[in-house]
Amino acid sequence: MLGRPANRQSAALAVTLVTMAPLIAQAHHAYRSVYNFNRTETLVGEVVRLELVNPHARLFVNVTNGNGDVVEWMIEGPGKLSLARRGWTDDMFADGETITAVGNPASAGHNAIWLERLVRSDGTEIIDPLIADALAIEEERRERIRRATQ
Repeated sequence: MLGRPANRQSAALAVTLVTMAPLIAQAHHAYRSVYNFNRTETLVGEVVRLELVNPHARLFVNVTNGNGDVVEWMIEGPGKLSLARRGWTDDMFADGETITAVGNPASAGHNAIWLERLVRSDGTEIIDPLIADALAIEEERRERIRRATQ
């Protein structure tokens, strides 16, 4: 009998945590509401700086718009831990390096896109790790099907 109130409190706490876990996870991924994932935009600009941080890294580039004005754009992507595992470093882009960025534009019209891929001036392509993982999984799936049908 002495342990029952503590058991009820523990059970109530467990139920609360299980119930709130999806909300907490969704809150972290609120960037989905900031960017329009039904559209893609391409920018060509010069690197200003890379902020390789968590939870989301940011690459800033100067883009010359149709009026000839230079406008700073932010390319947001996965965090430092995810990118570092794929070879990203704090000094991987030189200041002034010209890059092409493809991504999903901000819904509210801010000068920002969510990273889909970057193309360096030498043609090297850097893909968002989430997309790269999905492509690798799909390639593995196709290979399994090919082996199974031989």
